[in-house]
Amino acid sequence: MKVLVAGGAVMIVVVGVAAAAVMGKIGQPSGAATPQAAADSALHALATQDEDGLNALAERNRHGRKEAARRLIDNCRGSDFTGARFAFDPSPVPYMMWGTATVPRGQGQCREFTLTVRQRQKGWFLELSTPQPGGPEPAATDR
Repeated sequence: MKVLVAGGAVMIVVVGVAAAAVMGKIGQPSGAATPQAAADSALHALATQDEDGLNALAERNRHGRKEAARRLIDNCRGSDFTGARFAFDPSPVPYMMWGTATVPRGQGQCREFTLTVRQRQKGWFLELSTPQPGGPEPAATDR
């Protein structure tokens, strides 16, 4: 009988660990189903000034993604997104797409800007980032 109780306890632990792993997986962002869905969701987040929504679309491992999302939202503050659209450029790689967002009634830098989306584990995410501190200096081009 002691063996059955011990076996039952092990089974409960195994089931508990498996449930925790599944719950952790469910809680992870899955990205958008298509590049266009990611771009459309980004435009909607910008139109509604939804910083959390924009961050949810961004790749988690990018340095400064929250700052980049905040800056993009600040650039688009006060813009009217009526008629806003996103057009992808042809891409030589199947897992990465980029294109131009056009906001006909946008303010300043929000009239036209580039967005990049990348596929990660079957989901599409925005590439939002800022330069990493201590990173390489840009190359001089005026020699």
